Parts: sequence; structure tokens; C-alpha cells
Amino acid sequence: MDLENELRKAMAEQVAGASASPSLVADVRRRHRRRKTRIHAAAGAVAASVAALALVPTYQSFRATPAGNSETTRPTSSVSAFQQPERPPAPGQSRPPSAKERPGAGPTRHPEGHPPGVPGGPRKPGIGGLPAVPSWVTYLPDGLTAAAPCATTGTAKRKTTTCKWHGDAGWVEIVLVKGALAGPQELMKSTGLPGRTSVRGTPALTGDLPGSGRQISWLAGPNLGVTVSAAGPVSGQLMRIAEGVRP
Repeated sequence: MDLENELRKAMAEQVAGASASPSLVADVRRRHRRRKTRIHAAAGAVAASVAALALVPTYQSFRATPAGNSETTRPTSSVSAFQQPERPPAPGQSRPPSAKERPGAGPTRHPEGHPPGVPGGPRKPGIGGLPAVPSWVTYLPDGLTAAAPCATTGTAKRKTTTCKWHGDAGWVEIVLVKGALAGPQELMKSTGLPGRTSVRGTPALTGDLPGSGRQISWLAGPNLGVTVSAAGPVSGQLMRIAEGVRP
């Protein structure tokens, strides 16, 4: 007899006297029901916990504000609760004027000041009562008067307006040229190599005039050139005068 048959015989003798219990099937079913009951109980507990956590924000949003909270006790009206309404004066009695009705209690109005040349501002006297400073000139040194009204010459393609003022401190001349211009070099009257500067960010050229005079020229816009010349002490304010020209 080989080894395989020996093993089969030994196994058959070992289990020959064994028998299954009559309640084996019932025990298996009972244990299965207990396991399902435990699983369902655990799932129910987890669901209850999740529902409780979800209800917390809702509860807080609907919770009433405490009675001592300043938001509920603060009056909605801007008038204090202890302030009594103003009673009308009795017939025959005069009530004192309020702070708004007292003379001088309101804001003091000062006359609006404008620099010379600004529309609506005062004008320096000129010849024949004409304004000596046009509206596009916003600054001139004191002590200067116009020798004549501004003069305009030229043709329809190119017009030149010249304004000149004299005084003990020197003279100032402003020239506007309206027409085709290649650059500020066409406006320069001085000889020699001009200097370079800017007027309110616009490139400009400067140069010396005969005597103590100086000039500055720039293009204030398309086909619009400006030249400001000055001599004497007022030539020290040449740049300020140029920045005040706003045609």
C-alpha cells in the first residue's frame, strides 16, 4: 500500500466518529443576526452624530440676542432717549436764535481771488481801459504795464499775436504763432547755439538776446508756438512767466 492510501485511511478513521451538532445551523444564523445588529447600531450612531453637528450652525443663527446686548438696547433714532423735544415758545415770548441763525455763525465767505489773467479775475489796467493781460497769461511780475494792446498780424495760414509789457524792472514780450511749425527752432530770435530745457514737460529752447535779454520758445500744441522774452531784473522770472502761458 502506498503513502497516499495510508493518508486517506488515517483521515477517514479520524473523522468517522465526528458528527455535526444539530444546532450548528441555528448558531450560525444567530451569530449572523447579532453581527448585523451591531453594524446597524454603529451606523445609526454615526448618522446621529453627523446630524447633530449640522444643526449647530443653524441653532446659533436662530439663537436670540442676549437682553444685555448693546445692539438691541441701542435706540434706532439719532435723538437721545433722555433728550426732551423742543417746546414751541409761548405766545408773546421770543425764542433766542439758534446757532445756525445767529449772525456771523455761518461760514465766512471771502471774495474769490484770481491771479492776473485768469478768467473772472482782476485785470491790470491797460491803455484805454482795455485789459493789459489776456486770459491765457496767468502770471506776470508786478510793476509792468502794457504799452499797447496785443497785436495780431499775418495771414490765414499763419498768424502772430504779440503782447508786450514795460516797467521799471524791465520788459516782457510774449508771442504766439499759429501755423505750420517744424519745431521751436523756427521761433528763436537769438543767434548762437540755443540751450535746451522744458516747459511743463514740453521740450523748449532758450537763448540770449542782445543786452540782458533772454528768450524761451516751445510748441504748446499742434501748429501753436510760444516765445517768451524778457530783459532786465524780470528776466530772472522767465521760466515762471513761460509756465504761466496757457494758450
